[in-house]
Amino acid sequence: MRSFVHELTQRHVIKVGVAYLAIAWIFLQLAGEIGPILDAPQWFYRVLLGLLGAGFVVTLVLSWIYEVTNKGIRRASEVESDATLHSLGGRQLDFIVIGALILALGYFVWESRFSETDVGQDTIESIAVLPFRDMSAAQDQAYFADGMAEELLTALSRIPDLQVAGRTSSFAFKGEQRDLQSIAAELGVTHILEGSIRTSGNQLRVTAQLVKGEDGFQVWAREFDGELSDIFAVQDEISDLVVSGLKLHMGGNAAPRPIATTNTDAYHAYLLGRYNLAQRTGQSIQAAIDQFRSAIALDSGYSPAYSGLATTLAVSPYYEAFIGKSADIAAEATAAAEMAIAIDPSNSEAYATLGFLRLIFARDWHGAEEMLVKAIDLHPNNAGNVNLYGDFLYNVGDYIGAQKFEGLAASLEPLSAAHQHELALVYGLLGDFDSAIRQEQLAIKINPNFSNAWPALGSLLLQSNRLDELQSLLDSRSNELGEFAATRLALQLDLATGNPESATATGMKLLHGTLAKLGGYTKLAHVAALIGDDDAAANWFELAYAQDDPIIISPIFFFLPEDWPHMPKLHAAMDKSDLVQLYDRRRANIAAGTGRVLVILNSASEKL
Repeated sequence: MRSFVHELTQRHVIKVGVAYLAIAWIFLQLAGEIGPILDAPQWFYRVLLGLLGAGFVVTLVLSWIYEVTNKGIRRASEVESDATLHSLGGRQLDFIVIGALILALGYFVWESRFSETDVGQDTIESIAVLPFRDMSAAQDQAYFADGMAEELLTALSRIPDLQVAGRTSSFAFKGEQRDLQSIAAELGVTHILEGSIRTSGNQLRVTAQLVKGEDGFQVWAREFDGELSDIFAVQDEISDLVVSGLKLHMGGNAAPRPIATTNTDAYHAYLLGRYNLAQRTGQSIQAAIDQFRSAIALDSGYSPAYSGLATTLAVSPYYEAFIGKSADIAAEATAAAEMAIAIDPSNSEAYATLGFLRLIFARDWHGAEEMLVKAIDLHPNNAGNVNLYGDFLYNVGDYIGAQKFEGLAASLEPLSAAHQHELALVYGLLGDFDSAIRQEQLAIKINPNFSNAWPALGSLLLQSNRLDELQSLLDSRSNELGEFAATRLALQLDLATGNPESATATGMKLLHGTLAKLGGYTKLAHVAALIGDDDAAANWFELAYAQDDPIIISPIFFFLPEDWPHMPKLHAAMDKSDLVQLYDRRRANIAAGTGRVLVILNSASEKL
């Protein structure tokens, strides 16, 4: 045995092996750093490791057989028998081994010391989490990749003083080949977090990198391998890497995170629910409801699944497939939100949704505000929570407060057409029509297909007396306005230009023609009120109230009963105890100077 070891030493096999292993280790580390940037497939690392392993065996065999001599490479047996041959490999290998070990040690020191502290040295004031790329072979994990990014976004947005771009804005760049500097500039953030996921059977690989928005330089890049059941630990590790660079500068602690499930099937169902909810079509809303119910069936203690179900149910009445089901929907949504809170009292989404339900369906103004404020206390950087409280203030007539919160939501979600649109409505009700119109035009620029923006732009042009521009809008954008909204704006334009007869004819067409089914009860009541039809206005308003039409509380249509003089039946229909409380609160806000509304009456009855 000693002679064999002596022979290995004599032939420099041990030195060659040590040098090879050191160099191979450096290669693997470099591949680990560069691979995620190039989105190298998972098999690339296995193949590289296999090749290096095979190369190690081949190198040892060759070093046993051959020697580097003063006359070139010769067989070891020749060196032993020929006195003129002298081995030169020993000293050269000494240099190679020492150099390789120095490189390996240097890389190890840099990786363990400087690479990690770089995160802490970089001031992270704001961040956007871009949708992760699906690198799976079948390209069927988009929901999982989106869910991964959304979970990280939610975790980061719980950190005090860190501004996190909202989901709508960050996900607007999904599938786009844009440089990260321009994305950071458009979102107004200092850093970008992006990555990819790859699944193969039960195996999971997640890559993530944090990049400076100013120059596009990478702060860090990491790769995480494991099984699908490890996904929760991977999410925690990535968010903790970002957080470790924040606490040094901010001194804040993240808000409590929702209690997660340990059931991977429930988690996948939950992510599918989130994915479908984000699509916002009637079909996807139903799919989201089904997926959240499945997640709850798999894990009855999964709080985010209950709050996801509550949120989806809460928005469903705004889609045609769910019209007329508001009462049943509100009951199930409320029960789901309350269950989410019972399981996890820190679930801010559940409080926000419960506040929304109390505002729209229960018309419990005090209870709604209590829940919405609680949601913001728990998660102040969540654009959805902030927006919902802004909506509450908007509906109760506190437009100064609404401007503050809708403005904050719009800054957290700069690419959300809905948030920009709702800020425009507040500007309009404050009488700042120039700002309102610019804001509404921004919403349209962000999403030309956002259906609420076009009619709102028309109403703003009407209220600001820019009637020529309104007529131009009606002539050129009838498809975008929608048939019902375009006809209603034409009616209001007739009233504003002194054509009550034409307005009345148009109103009757809306109330009794085929367009009536497109309007909704509150809008039909508003049309009837505009043309002075007290009976029809009262009847449609009663239907809107009975069917829990969500927009019955909108200040755009019926702000106060006294805005409609000479219409006693409509006044009687509006004389509901919960609505009277709302109207009293609006009057109080006007008296306090925080609320101001500009209402175009111009009813046909006043013109006749």
